[in-house]
Amino acid sequence: MLRKYMWLVIFLSAFSPAYGAPAYGTHMPERQHWTCGMEGDFIIDRNLDNDQGGSDVDKYFVTCSYGIFSWLSFDGKIGVGNVDWDRISNSSLHYATNFAGGYGFRIKAFENDECDLKSVVGFQHISVHPDARNQNATKHETIIDEWQGSFVVSKDMGSLVPYLGARYGTMDFIKWENEHDRKRIQSEKYYRVIVGLDFWLNERLKVNLEGAFVDGEEVAAGFSYDF
Repeated sequence: MLRKYMWLVIFLSAFSPAYGAPAYGTHMPERQHWTCGMEGDFIIDRNLDNDQGGSDVDKYFVTCSYGIFSWLSFDGKIGVGNVDWDRISNSSLHYATNFAGGYGFRIKAFENDECDLKSVVGFQHISVHPDARNQNATKHETIIDEWQGSFVVSKDMGSLVPYLGARYGTMDFIKWENEHDRKRIQSEKYYRVIVGLDFWLNERLKVNLEGAFVDGEEVAAGFSYDF
Protein backbone atom coordinates (compact mmCIF):
# COMPACT_ATOMS: atom_id res chain seq x y z
CA MET A 1 0.00 0.00 0.00
CA LEU A 2 2.83 2.42 0.82
CA ARG A 3 4.37 1.84 -2.61
CA LYS A 4 1.05 2.71 -4.30
CA TYR A 5 0.85 6.01 -2.42
CA MET A 6 4.46 6.74 -3.42
CA TRP A 7 3.53 6.22 -7.08
CA LEU A 8 0.62 8.63 -6.62
CA VAL A 9 2.93 11.31 -5.17
CA ILE A 10 5.40 10.85 -8.06
CA PHE A 11 2.58 11.15 -10.60
CA LEU A 12 1.25 14.35 -9.06
CA SER A 13 4.74 15.86 -8.91
CA ALA A 14 5.20 15.34 -12.65
CA PHE A 15 1.63 16.28 -13.54
CA SER A 16 1.04 19.27 -15.84
CA PRO A 17 -2.04 20.45 -17.76
CA ALA A 18 -3.29 18.87 -20.99
CA TYR A 19 -5.55 19.64 -23.93
CA GLY A 20 -9.14 18.66 -24.57
CA ALA A 21 -12.15 17.31 -22.72
CA PRO A 22 -11.36 14.54 -20.19
CA ALA A 23 -11.09 11.09 -21.77
CA TYR A 24 -12.34 9.34 -18.58
CA GLY A 25 -9.76 6.56 -18.65
CA THR A 26 -10.61 2.91 -19.36
CA HIS A 27 -13.06 2.19 -16.53
CA MET A 28 -16.60 1.78 -17.87
CA PRO A 29 -19.86 0.91 -16.08
CA GLU A 30 -21.14 -2.62 -16.38
CA ARG A 31 -24.04 -3.35 -18.76
CA GLN A 32 -27.24 -1.55 -17.60
CA HIS A 33 -25.40 0.06 -14.67
CA TRP A 34 -24.45 3.67 -13.89
CA THR A 35 -21.28 5.46 -12.85
CA CYS A 36 -21.96 8.95 -11.45
CA GLY A 37 -19.81 11.67 -9.93
CA MET A 38 -18.52 15.24 -10.05
CA GLU A 39 -15.76 16.84 -12.13
CA GLY A 40 -13.81 20.09 -12.45
CA ASP A 41 -12.27 20.86 -15.84
CA PHE A 42 -10.08 23.94 -16.33
CA ILE A 43 -8.65 25.41 -19.55
CA ILE A 44 -5.73 27.77 -18.90
CA ASP A 45 -4.88 30.30 -21.63
CA ARG A 46 -5.61 28.20 -24.70
CA ASN A 47 -4.31 29.99 -27.78
CA LEU A 48 -6.73 30.83 -30.62
CA ASP A 49 -6.05 30.97 -34.36
CA ASN A 50 -5.62 34.16 -36.40
CA ASP A 51 -4.03 36.22 -33.59
CA GLN A 52 -7.27 36.22 -31.60
CA GLY A 53 -5.49 35.90 -28.25
CA GLY A 54 -6.30 33.16 -25.77
CA SER A 55 -9.17 31.86 -23.66
CA ASP A 56 -9.58 30.53 -20.10
CA VAL A 57 -12.59 28.33 -19.30
CA ASP A 58 -13.66 26.94 -15.90
CA LYS A 59 -16.23 24.11 -15.93
CA TYR A 60 -17.92 22.20 -13.11
CA PHE A 61 -20.07 19.15 -13.83
CA VAL A 62 -22.22 16.39 -12.42
CA THR A 63 -21.30 13.37 -14.54
CA CYS A 64 -23.07 10.09 -15.39
CA SER A 65 -22.05 7.17 -17.57
CA TYR A 66 -24.39 4.33 -18.55
CA GLY A 67 -23.33 0.88 -19.73
CA ILE A 68 -25.38 0.25 -22.87
CA PHE A 69 -23.48 -2.97 -23.49
CA SER A 70 -20.48 -4.53 -21.77
CA TRP A 71 -18.29 -2.93 -24.47
CA LEU A 72 -20.11 0.42 -24.99
CA SER A 73 -20.96 3.26 -22.58
CA PHE A 74 -22.69 6.61 -22.99
CA ASP A 75 -21.17 9.56 -21.07
CA GLY A 76 -23.16 12.66 -20.12
CA LYS A 77 -22.55 15.70 -17.95
CA ILE A 78 -24.36 18.87 -16.91
CA GLY A 79 -23.15 21.87 -14.95
CA VAL A 80 -21.91 25.44 -15.22
CA GLY A 81 -18.96 27.27 -16.72
CA ASN A 82 -17.42 30.71 -17.24
CA VAL A 83 -15.09 32.08 -19.93
CA ASP A 84 -12.30 34.68 -20.09
CA TRP A 85 -11.15 36.00 -23.46
CA ASP A 86 -7.68 37.56 -23.38
CA ARG A 87 -7.59 39.63 -26.55
CA ILE A 88 -4.27 40.81 -28.00
CA SER A 89 -5.28 44.28 -29.18
CA ASN A 90 -8.00 45.06 -26.63
CA SER A 91 -8.78 44.53 -22.97
CA SER A 92 -9.91 41.14 -21.68
CA LEU A 93 -13.54 40.10 -21.47
CA HIS A 94 -15.05 37.96 -18.70
CA TYR A 95 -18.26 36.05 -19.47
CA ALA A 96 -19.96 35.10 -16.20
CA THR A 97 -21.02 31.62 -15.09
CA ASN A 98 -23.92 29.95 -16.87
CA PHE A 99 -24.97 26.60 -18.35
CA ALA A 100 -22.48 23.97 -19.56
CA GLY A 101 -22.97 20.39 -20.68
CA GLY A 102 -21.45 17.55 -22.63
CA TYR A 103 -21.86 14.04 -23.97
CA GLY A 104 -19.83 11.24 -25.53
CA PHE A 105 -19.32 7.52 -25.74
CA ARG A 106 -16.54 4.98 -25.18
CA ILE A 107 -15.88 1.60 -26.79
CA LYS A 108 -13.71 -1.13 -25.31
CA ALA A 109 -10.80 -2.12 -27.53
CA PHE A 110 -8.19 -4.80 -26.80
CA GLU A 111 -7.54 -6.25 -23.32
CA ASN A 112 -4.66 -8.34 -21.96
CA ASP A 113 -5.53 -10.07 -18.69
CA GLU A 114 -2.03 -11.39 -18.12
CA CYS A 115 -0.51 -7.90 -18.18
CA ASP A 116 -3.64 -6.19 -16.67
CA LEU A 117 -3.90 -3.91 -19.71
CA LYS A 118 -7.10 -2.34 -21.04
CA SER A 119 -7.76 0.08 -23.90
CA VAL A 120 -10.70 2.31 -24.85
CA VAL A 121 -11.62 4.42 -27.89
CA GLY A 122 -13.82 7.44 -27.15
CA PHE A 123 -15.51 10.58 -28.45
CA GLN A 124 -16.30 13.58 -26.24
CA HIS A 125 -18.05 16.94 -26.74
CA ILE A 126 -18.43 19.81 -24.23
CA SER A 127 -20.32 23.07 -24.77
CA VAL A 128 -20.21 26.13 -22.47
CA HIS A 129 -22.81 28.93 -22.73
CA PRO A 130 -21.70 31.72 -20.35
CA ASP A 131 -23.68 34.89 -19.68
CA ALA A 132 -23.28 37.81 -22.08
CA ARG A 133 -20.93 40.67 -21.22
CA ASN A 134 -21.84 44.31 -21.80
CA GLN A 135 -18.85 46.55 -22.45
CA ASN A 136 -18.76 50.04 -24.01
CA ALA A 137 -22.42 49.80 -25.04
CA THR A 138 -21.71 46.52 -26.86
CA LYS A 139 -23.25 43.19 -25.93
CA HIS A 140 -20.64 40.43 -26.24
CA GLU A 141 -21.78 36.79 -26.36
CA THR A 142 -19.88 33.54 -26.77
CA ILE A 143 -20.17 29.74 -26.85
CA ILE A 144 -17.24 27.38 -26.27
CA ASP A 145 -17.36 24.04 -28.14
CA GLU A 146 -14.82 21.30 -27.47
CA TRP A 147 -14.63 18.23 -29.73
CA GLN A 148 -12.30 15.29 -29.34
CA GLY A 149 -11.59 11.69 -30.28
CA SER A 150 -9.30 9.71 -27.98
CA PHE A 151 -7.54 6.37 -27.49
CA VAL A 152 -6.14 5.36 -24.08
CA VAL A 153 -4.42 2.31 -22.60
CA SER A 154 -4.37 1.58 -18.84
CA LYS A 155 -2.34 -0.64 -16.52
CA ASP A 156 -4.10 -2.06 -13.45
CA MET A 157 -1.89 -1.72 -10.36
CA GLY A 158 -4.54 -2.49 -7.74
CA SER A 159 -5.94 0.74 -6.33
CA LEU A 160 -3.86 2.76 -8.83
CA VAL A 161 -4.72 2.56 -12.54
CA PRO A 162 -2.54 4.90 -14.64
CA TYR A 163 -3.37 5.39 -18.32
CA LEU A 164 -1.70 6.84 -21.37
CA GLY A 165 -3.07 7.74 -24.77
CA ALA A 166 -3.57 10.26 -27.57
CA ARG A 167 -6.34 12.60 -28.69
CA TYR A 168 -7.33 14.70 -31.64
CA GLY A 169 -9.55 17.65 -30.83
CA THR A 170 -10.19 21.35 -30.98
CA MET A 171 -11.82 24.11 -28.97
CA ASP A 172 -14.07 26.44 -30.99
CA PHE A 173 -14.55 29.98 -29.65
CA ILE A 174 -17.85 31.20 -31.16
CA LYS A 175 -18.52 34.91 -30.63
CA TRP A 176 -20.89 37.64 -31.78
CA GLU A 177 -21.74 41.23 -30.85
CA ASN A 178 -25.17 42.84 -30.51
CA GLU A 179 -26.81 39.74 -32.01
CA HIS A 180 -24.72 40.09 -35.22
CA ASP A 181 -21.38 39.16 -36.84
CA ARG A 182 -21.23 35.57 -35.58
CA LYS A 183 -17.69 34.17 -35.94
CA ARG A 184 -16.14 30.79 -35.12
CA ILE A 185 -12.46 30.81 -34.06
CA GLN A 186 -10.62 27.52 -33.56
CA SER A 187 -7.77 26.79 -31.20
CA GLU A 188 -4.24 26.50 -32.57
CA LYS A 189 -3.35 22.92 -31.64
CA TYR A 190 -5.23 19.69 -32.26
CA TYR A 191 -3.10 16.69 -31.21
CA ARG A 192 -2.11 15.85 -27.64
CA VAL A 193 -0.79 13.08 -25.40
CA ILE A 194 -3.13 11.99 -22.60
CA VAL A 195 -1.78 11.00 -19.18
CA GLY A 196 -4.24 10.10 -16.43
CA LEU A 197 -4.73 8.20 -13.20
CA ASP A 198 -7.66 6.47 -11.50
CA PHE A 199 -7.16 6.10 -7.74
CA TRP A 200 -9.64 3.64 -6.22
CA LEU A 201 -10.62 4.44 -2.63
CA ASN A 202 -12.71 1.26 -2.43
CA GLU A 203 -14.38 -1.17 -4.86
CA ARG A 204 -16.87 1.46 -6.11
CA LEU A 205 -15.43 4.93 -5.41
CA LYS A 206 -12.52 6.40 -7.35
CA VAL A 207 -10.71 9.70 -7.88
CA ASN A 208 -9.61 10.65 -11.40
CA LEU A 209 -6.82 13.02 -12.49
CA GLU A 210 -5.91 13.77 -16.09
CA GLY A 211 -3.15 15.77 -17.76
CA ALA A 212 0.14 15.42 -19.64
CA PHE A 213 3.90 15.39 -19.19
CA VAL A 214 4.28 17.95 -21.97
CA ASP A 215 3.18 21.59 -21.98
CA GLY A 216 -0.55 22.06 -22.40
CA GLU A 217 -3.54 24.05 -21.31
CA GLU A 218 -6.12 21.94 -19.50
CA VAL A 219 -6.36 19.91 -16.31
CA ALA A 220 -9.28 17.86 -15.00
CA ALA A 221 -10.03 16.21 -11.66
CA GLY A 222 -13.08 14.46 -10.23
CA PHE A 223 -14.54 11.48 -8.45
CA SER A 224 -17.16 8.90 -9.34
CA TYR A 225 -19.13 6.02 -7.82
CA ASP A 226 -20.33 2.80 -9.46
CA PHE A 227 -24.01 1.95 -8.97
